[in-house]
This record gives sequence, C-alpha cells and structure tokens, in this order.
Amino acid sequence: MARIVEADRTERPQRPERTERTLDASPALIAIATAAYVSTNVDGYALLLGFFSNERYRAMEIVAGQFISVVTQVALSIAVMRSGWVTQSPLVGLAGVVPLFAGLKRIAQLRRRDEPQNESGTDRWTSARGTGGRVATVAVVATSGAIDNVMVYSSVMVGRATSDVLLIAGTFGLLTSLLCLCAFWTAGSRSSIPALQFAARRIAPYTTAAIGVSLFIRFDTFPWLYSLA
Repeated sequence: MARIVEADRTERPQRPERTERTLDASPALIAIATAAYVSTNVDGYALLLGFFSNERYRAMEIVAGQFISVVTQVALSIAVMRSGWVTQSPLVGLAGVVPLFAGLKRIAQLRRRDEPQNESGTDRWTSARGTGGRVATVAVVATSGAIDNVMVYSSVMVGRATSDVLLIAGTFGLLTSLLCLCAFWTAGSRSSIPALQFAARRIAPYTTAAIGVSLFIRFDTFPWLYSLA
C-alpha cells in the first residue's frame, strides 16, 4: 500500500506539465491555422467583395453562405484526415500538385483575362431567388474552388489531437467573421472595389501555387522525388 501511495504522489505533479505544454503550443497552432486560412482565402476575399457590392444580396445571406462553405471545407478536411489518406509521408506532399497546377494555370491566364471579377464572378449568379437560394448560391460558389483549401486544412490537422482540431476549426470561424466584416466594410466604399478585386486576382494565383510548394516542402517530397530519379 505504501508503494502505491508513493507511486500516486510521483505521478500527480506530471499532469499540470501536460496542460502547460498544450497551452504553450496553442499560439503556434493558431499562427499555423491563420497562415493556412489567409493563404487560401485571398481569392475568397475578392469573391466576397463582389457579393457585397451586389444589391440583390443581403449581408446576412452572404455571411451565412460563407460560413456554410467554411464548415463544409472543414468537414471535408476532417474526413480526409480521418480516412488515413493524409499521413506524415513524402507521398502526401504530392497533393500539392493540385493547388500548384491550379495556381500556375491561373497565372498563365492572367494576361488573357483582365475583366473585373464583379462581371465574371458574381453577376452571373444574380438570378438566384429567395433567401435560401441566395445563401445556397454563395455557399456553392465559395466551395466550388476550394479543393486546395481542403488539402491544406487537412495537412494542418493531420496528427493533431481532437482538442487541436477544435482549436483550428474555431480559429477558422473567427477568421471567417473577420473576412466577412472586412469585405463588408470595404464594399461600403465602392470606388476601391475594382482595385482591390484586381489586386486579389493578381495575388491569389501566386498564393495558391505557393500552397502547393509548401506541401512539397513540409512532407519532404522534393528530396523523395530526387531519390527516385
């Protein structure tokens, strides 16, 4: 009995250390999640500007649609992570081919497509009727080009504890609120919308391509491919 009591006393002080480590890791995890979200939503910001500048859409409809899109992306990311397909191996880095190819393709199209995003991106969706239809439209449009988001989010979540995944999801929710608020505030000054949309269209392809390269680097895919050559 004395040995059991002594063993319990030696084990109890170790518990606060685990909690302290988790708290210490939280700022770093939030920074990683923020970087992943920002890098994958530059073009989403331009899209939101187009919706907020469209008088047929109410602000709450746009915000609701954007949140549905983000929840869908996070759910898909968790499903990919839970499936076991995403693991810490060089083979996973090959997923970076998707955003890398998409980014390079859009960079190549920049010289041939200079029309404003508001004309080519959101005006074609003005036929949506009813609040539900407009919310669904925003959600579908925001999610349709988010395959790179899902791959990046799942790679950030892989190997994380459930509490860490919840923290990442909560960070995405907060950042989505800030993104919508920023787009709504910017849309109030219509004179700045074309310039911001133009800048976002120019930046987004490069950030998408950079995401692909970052996956190659994170999972040591480049050295692995070199070893196969």
